[in-house]
Amino acid sequence: MSVPALAAPAKPAAVAKPANWAETYSITPAGGLLVGNPNARVKLVEFGSLSCNHCRDFHAAAMPALKAKYLARGQVSFEFRSFVRNGADFGASLVAQCLPAKQAYGAINAFFGAQDQWLAPYAALTEAQMAQIQAAPDADRPRLMAREGKLAAFVAPLGLDAARVEACLSAKPAADKLLAIRNEAINVYGLEGTPTLVLNGKTVAGVFTWAELEPRLIAAMAGK
Repeated sequence: MSVPALAAPAKPAAVAKPANWAETYSITPAGGLLVGNPNARVKLVEFGSLSCNHCRDFHAAAMPALKAKYLARGQVSFEFRSFVRNGADFGASLVAQCLPAKQAYGAINAFFGAQDQWLAPYAALTEAQMAQIQAAPDADRPRLMAREGKLAAFVAPLGLDAARVEACLSAKPAADKLLAIRNEAINVYGLEGTPTLVLNGKTVAGVFTWAELEPRLIAAMAGK
């Protein structure tokens, strides 16, 4: 009588690693950039300006801590909504909004990380140049402003050629979303300056830095 071959012992089932929500990016219907779990119980929204030095400082302090301590496990999500304060902001925001979500995050990092560099050409514009831009139709101003501000040269390392930048700057649906974000920030959330921070739908009044915000975030996670 033949002896049946012994089956190899079954391998233990692989344990699925939890998703690293801190490296999960998506574009929200409002036109914001969301980092983290879209279904997180605690939702943090920033209305920030790419040309604002306070927003730059908040971004530098907040994002490493947010990603490492709060976003990775999916408990908290963070959404950046670009609040345009000026023509330079408008062009930079249109370019960032034109990109896929992960690349858009890289663009926001680049704009904040080298803020003085990309704003310098705008600061050097003459009164005559500004008058020429202001005389143009509204739809053309972001493109003309960005051209004078040499925006295409700054974003070229992000993989955007001049033609793509021009197309992004001329996209009316994207411009409309930025204007809608601006109106919502002022009329719904009472924005008086940037950054304005919103936690679970409520404006966190008088808080503009990560050091001030983190205790509020911890309290929200505890249900307080």
